[in-house]
Amino acid sequence: MAMLLKLGAAGMFGVAVAMLTLVAYRLIQRKQESIRSGVAGVISMRRADMREQALRDSLIFRFMLPFIAMLAGPVNRLGFEPVKEYLHDPYVKAGYPGGLDDDELVAVGAMMGVVFTILIGYTAAALVGWGWVWLALLGMPMGLLGLQAHLKTRAKEREIEILRALPYMLDLLVLMLRSGTSLRIALGRVVEDYGRHAIGVEFGQVLAEIDVGAPRPDSFRKMSDRLKIADVTSLVDAIVQSEELGWPLAETLERLADRLNSERLLMAQSKAGSAGVYVMLPSTLVLVATMLILFSPFLVRLLRSNGAWME
Repeated sequence: MAMLLKLGAAGMFGVAVAMLTLVAYRLIQRKQESIRSGVAGVISMRRADMREQALRDSLIFRFMLPFIAMLAGPVNRLGFEPVKEYLHDPYVKAGYPGGLDDDELVAVGAMMGVVFTILIGYTAAALVGWGWVWLALLGMPMGLLGLQAHLKTRAKEREIEILRALPYMLDLLVLMLRSGTSLRIALGRVVEDYGRHAIGVEFGQVLAEIDVGAPRPDSFRKMSDRLKIADVTSLVDAIVQSEELGWPLAETLERLADRLNSERLLMAQSKAGSAGVYVMLPSTLVLVATMLILFSPFLVRLLRSNGAWME
């Protein structure tokens, strides 16, 4: 009887917390930012491409997508605008993996929260007792935090991937521009060569926006706002200023490529210099171990001789 009362109390407490959380979200709910709604058509088109790619590549995603879409309906009706904004920026920087919209992304976080809730509740009941099953309430926020951490990790990996390919992409652009081709054709060649690489996907999005009639500077600035990478912002500023002021774009991009290559060389030298510090401790341990192995027979003989002398 006491166990049933504890379970009932834990369940009521969980329902109360969920209701309070829902009320709080509804009270602080606000509309999407105007800048996001202004590019909704382009983003949805890009997300559609990402979804088709994920459906082709992942059997698990094909299996889970109907459940995600079914749960996205209640999420849309309830709002959860702060949660959507909390997940939106890292999701954009990660490149829209899976091509999910904001409601479906929150639905994925809720599904992860349910899984964490079950695991934590079962673990608490098995290890500590049923009186601690209320710890399962931590599962829902842990699901959202875990999803956000995963998106941030993926966004960081994508940023590194873009930065590694950026100097070579600039060299290709400079080569094509100096041969007399237009920027549109040069970017098309970049998209063709890099294919599903992150930098090819981003410039493919820029070309898609230009092809549907968007101004070229706005399309480049949107890419800069999506990625929030300093070197990409420098590239976008160089292209936009060349477009507006009539500067020779090839020379500007060549100087930018030289600067990026110099920075990469300095970074490599810095990492090589710091590697010696990290290697010092294991090298010292290896040296000490080697000395002990070499001189241990002499030490043992010395200790034994001292013992015999003391006797």
